[in-house]
Amino acid sequence: MSGIGRKPNIWRKINNIKNQIINDTVHQIIKFAVDYKADVIVFEYLGKLKSKGNYARRMRIKLKYWAKQKIQEKVCYIEHSYEIRVSWINPKNSSSLAFDGTGKVTRNSKKDICKFTTGKKYHADLNASYNIGARYFIREILNPLSEKERLQYQAKVPDIAARSQQTLSTLISLVKAGTQCGYIA
Repeated sequence: MSGIGRKPNIWRKINNIKNQIINDTVHQIIKFAVDYKADVIVFEYLGKLKSKGNYARRMRIKLKYWAKQKIQEKVCYIEHSYEIRVSWINPKNSSSLAFDGTGKVTRNSKKDICKFTTGKKYHADLNASYNIGARYFIREILNPLSEKERLQYQAKVPDIAARSQQTLSTLISLVKAGTQCGYIA
């Protein structure tokens, strides 16, 4: 959407509004991270979203996800001056799995509330945030370990093998197993 076409003035306004929203969002993310002394900002790696189907459907999807790439790029550019790292995690199942490890969740028609198999109800974004944070910390715990130590963890917590199935309950189990093995203080 470059503004070139049959209605260039309208597209110019849309692009200016989009850029303002991107800048505001980036500065709010950075301000939040600085205020709470965060060491890292974690994003889901969404890559390039590709859509199948007719032109109208592709345009709806393109408009829906229009700013995610620019926001992540700008946060990466600005965060260096604040000495904050940026990390990406695997987004698969981060919002569809319950953070307590009970399995898949069902969502209401507005997609904002998710219901666990146990009957608990949570905000869907809160559930996804727990899982995103947990996946980051699981990766940070396992990366410096040797293969032998990783396999010892995997014997005690089999869920760490499949990264797309990791939840907050996996992290809690991993920390408990680590304290028992003496790896995590």
